[in-house]
Amino acid sequence: MTSIEPPFHCRWAFLGLSSIAELFYRDLTLPRDEEKHLQHQLVAVSTTRSTEAAASWLAEQQAPNASTVRIYTSYADMLREGDFDVVYISTPHGVHFEHARAALTHGRNVLLEKPATMNKAQYSRLAEIAKSNKVVFMEAMWTRYFPLTRYLQEELLSRIGPVKRILADYSLPLFGDPTLTANSRFLDKKTGSGSLLDLGVYPLTWCDLALSSADGEEGEDDQPVTVKYAETIQHETGVSDPLDDITTIILSRSGQSPTTCVVTISSSIPGSAKLGLKDKLLREKNAPCVRIQGEKGEIALPFPPIRPETLTVQYYGPDKLDDNGFETTEVITKPVVGWGLRYQADVIATVIRDRGSHPSDAVIVGEKGSSRVLEWVDQAKLLAGIKYEAELERVW
Repeated sequence: MTSIEPPFHCRWAFLGLSSIAELFYRDLTLPRDEEKHLQHQLVAVSTTRSTEAAASWLAEQQAPNASTVRIYTSYADMLREGDFDVVYISTPHGVHFEHARAALTHGRNVLLEKPATMNKAQYSRLAEIAKSNKVVFMEAMWTRYFPLTRYLQEELLSRIGPVKRILADYSLPLFGDPTLTANSRFLDKKTGSGSLLDLGVYPLTWCDLALSSADGEEGEDDQPVTVKYAETIQHETGVSDPLDDITTIILSRSGQSPTTCVVTISSSIPGSAKLGLKDKLLREKNAPCVRIQGEKGEIALPFPPIRPETLTVQYYGPDKLDDNGFETTEVITKPVVGWGLRYQADVIATVIRDRGSHPSDAVIVGEKGSSRVLEWVDQAKLLAGIKYEAELERVW
């Protein structure tokens, strides 16, 4: 008689109660029709606000176990005393390094919102600390873990042949949103804001996904992808220093499979006039936002590039033409559960479960991809003249 193993209950702590933390919590607690061997539970939250504010946040999320969730008004106290399996950090990315460093130093497994850090050096330092403390560290670049993303890397890229060109855009009218208050972190450069770090990491991630294998490896005979050109048109916020806005980045790779990537981003154009960030993200656009062009076909993804659910493949190899000699087209859909944030939670929870209670080594999930994207961010900042206060970029 075969015994059925009980599900693994992954116990979460939230450091920061942001708007993305709300979406993440809702996805964690959705009923599970599959992957029932994993269950997620929020057991602790920490905020720099009051206990009452945290309790109100839990009530707004209609948390069924709100009365048992431990509330901390000190990040340090939760990291030192809390009983949980993994901490999810969703504070502004200008303080990601500080908060993740503290968590990893306390021996905590960490899921860190994207962008993980302000630069590659900070990310590398966090990876070092994670390895020395034998914990799990993962950037919450949720787009990498969608069913459609996995299918694209594992099945589709080989069908279109070597990738020759990538066109990737993510433009969303954040700056012109009248619902943004003057103290919004999107308008404050001191929090690390700007189109490159807020939006640009997504199209850069699609470049990385298209040019590396599912395990993050690049081709052995290829040179590294590097940024060759970057420029930005700044946006005057009226409340802080100007922010990088309309930005163009050109990347290229030489070697056996030369490739060019053109990345465009903007926090002001184009977009829906409908209020509310989530509503803007659900509006259809009149052109694909990501095009991956290979020798034998092209993959096109519609807006938004952050939440892939459907794509179109057009095959133009001679063996894929129809009876009239035209290209054949295939539409592929992989439905998304909830908003799509649970996939990354399942990834890190599975790693934690499989390591057991006495892990011998650290696991840095997605280390190579996260490191490459942040290196491109560094190169683009340098070429486009995007600068932040030294304290935001500091490594210690």
